[in-house]
Amino acid sequence: MTLRFGLLVPHFGPHSTWDRVFGIGPRLEELGFSSVYFRDQLGFSGGVSFENPSHHFVDPFVAMSAVAATTDLTVGMATLTPIRPPVVLAQMVGSLAYLARGRLVLGVGLGGQPNAFRLAGLSIEDRLGLFEEMVTVLRATSHAGAAHSGSQIAFDNLTLDPAPPEDLTLLYCGSSLAAVRRAVRFTDGWFPGRCPLRVFDRLSVRLREEAGAAGKTMRVAIVPLVSLGRTRECALAKVNVEGILEESRRKPAWRPDGPFASAEDLRGTLIAGTPGDVVEELHQLESRGVDEVVLDLRERMDAFEEGIEQLGAEVLPSFAT
Repeated sequence: MTLRFGLLVPHFGPHSTWDRVFGIGPRLEELGFSSVYFRDQLGFSGGVSFENPSHHFVDPFVAMSAVAATTDLTVGMATLTPIRPPVVLAQMVGSLAYLARGRLVLGVGLGGQPNAFRLAGLSIEDRLGLFEEMVTVLRATSHAGAAHSGSQIAFDNLTLDPAPPEDLTLLYCGSSLAAVRRAVRFTDGWFPGRCPLRVFDRLSVRLREEAGAAGKTMRVAIVPLVSLGRTRECALAKVNVEGILEESRRKPAWRPDGPFASAEDLRGTLIAGTPGDVVEELHQLESRGVDEVVLDLRERMDAFEEGIEQLGAEVLPSFAT
């Protein structure tokens, strides 16, 4: 299968603009991208440690709807978190899938921002149960006359029209052994996000074992940060390498794979260099069985449009059929 390419749309942060969110889709299609992805958050203030503080955050369902209505791109979310009433979410997903003519992928996960749960009137301590019920309701309401009895909601003979598709692709977002287990148990694939190759390789072994035991074939996607430059050194100089390293050190699940001391330790999480360097590193992901790479240019918003054009002209054609 040919490696597919998506883009993380900058619908958040200080450098987000109307054109970069709502006007970019047609050009991405022309350049050979197949999908666009969006984040999920409530009470956004900057996200991860290497991001600049900002409260700007366009709701992902609004942004996804706009792109779905104006392009043939697949629209996706990573990570959809369990902060909405499950039936409300199911109706939103059904309507969005209807608008997108089925071109919808949802990366789902537990969520890691306590404030988002608090603002939704929930507790992050309950997130595992909330997640399981979110997925259960999404699957149940894909059928007419659905019934469900859970901790948040109970219903009987419920029909949503349009409903979440029966074949809606769900990918579990996370980069731990527990995430791999949940991916196989609840979803159709694994979406570890920013993930160093050394972590990815260790967890991929477990993914194959768990999927094999379950008789499943799992789709795999990944979201590397990308920085293009005349040389790898120039590209790295434009990126907050220390901030990305610090984020990596904070992940307990990655400690067996440390230390994270230099840019070389971030291979897979950060792809930096010339277009040729980028192609080479993307082939490394392809050789590991990755199906889709969602390119994240948030560290290079100074050259966002230029970067998209360069990727479309000098990188994506290397993977065209």
